[in-house]
Amino acid sequence: MGLFRKNTHDDDAPVDANVYYSTPFGDTRDGGQKLFLLQRDGVSYFPVFRSLDSMKAFYEQANRAGYVVLQGDVASVSDTMRSIELMKDVRIVIEPLSEHPVEITPA
Repeated sequence: MGLFRKNTHDDDAPVDANVYYSTPFGDTRDGGQKLFLLQRDGVSYFPVFRSLDSMKAFYEQANRAGYVVLQGDVASVSDTMRSIELMKDVRIVIEPLSEHPVEITPA
């Protein structure tokens, strides 16, 4: 996927903030498959959401077909990503469609 708004807000998400997310790879409604990561300035971002409604809106816009809804905190999402070699440098973005997305860099 393409760009999301650059974070101009200084909020940091607490690592224990509850978020919703899905697997990064999935099916599109037109029968294809793709990686559902966002890109900006050559950096990949894994989208996570504060509500199910915002997650559904994002995946609707991204043309994603069915997906599994996972729930956890920011720290567990980050730990899981660091444990996967191909995802260890991917950053997290909370609420990428919002006015103030929060970006989290890998530790």
